[in-house]
Amino acid sequence: MNKRTGEKLYAQVFRQIRSYIIQRNLQPGDLLPTEQALVKMLGVSRNVLREAIKSMEIMGMVSAQPGRGTVLKEFNLDFVFQNVVFAAIGDEDPTIADMLEIRKRLELSFMRKAYDTLLDEDIAHLRAIMQDIKAQWELRRLFHANDRAFHMTIFSRVGNRTLTSLMEAIWDVDANFKTEEKFKHLDDTIVKHENIVRALEVRNQEAFEAAMLAHFASGKYTRLDSFAEY
Repeated sequence: MNKRTGEKLYAQVFRQIRSYIIQRNLQPGDLLPTEQALVKMLGVSRNVLREAIKSMEIMGMVSAQPGRGTVLKEFNLDFVFQNVVFAAIGDEDPTIADMLEIRKRLELSFMRKAYDTLLDEDIAHLRAIMQDIKAQWELRRLFHANDRAFHMTIFSRVGNRTLTSLMEAIWDVDANFKTEEKFKHLDDTIVKHENIVRALEVRNQEAFEAAMLAHFASGKYTRLDSFAEY
């Protein structure tokens, strides 16, 4: 096994197993060799191997299934983006502003595909979410969860799992970001969401795109000090 200076042994084993998966073009659902076979193949102890396999489990790469063995899982970026979330903790961290700008650019880039893929039932669901948002705001409550569901629904049919994972991670970051400042401008936010729904309900793509552009014109997404709407 090739060794890298200063690299822990289990990390080296991790890389070796990853290379094994790639070289043999293993697919989700395929089994890794048995523990005994891997120990012999890699020339390491069972404890080191188990530590490497555990790391792969934590990252969502494999799943240990009793009676079957270690099964390769479908790849996704959830773990990567979750770590970005942890790195962004802190109300004033500029990383959060970076991620909000990324979300803006992603949504505006994919909005035409989202428009083309949304079904009538999705638009009806957006209207229901909108009603919940208004009900929450009548009680002067933040509606982050509803807002999140609203936007995730818009892009739910795009069929890009990496986009979904990244957007979910950014919403996690946004949950507690400058909530007092957000609170001041939620009346305008509701109007902008309402405009999005109305455009979709009448299937007016031009109005939908204009409403999306207006939504992302607030200071929150333009790196200004204020969250005021423009």
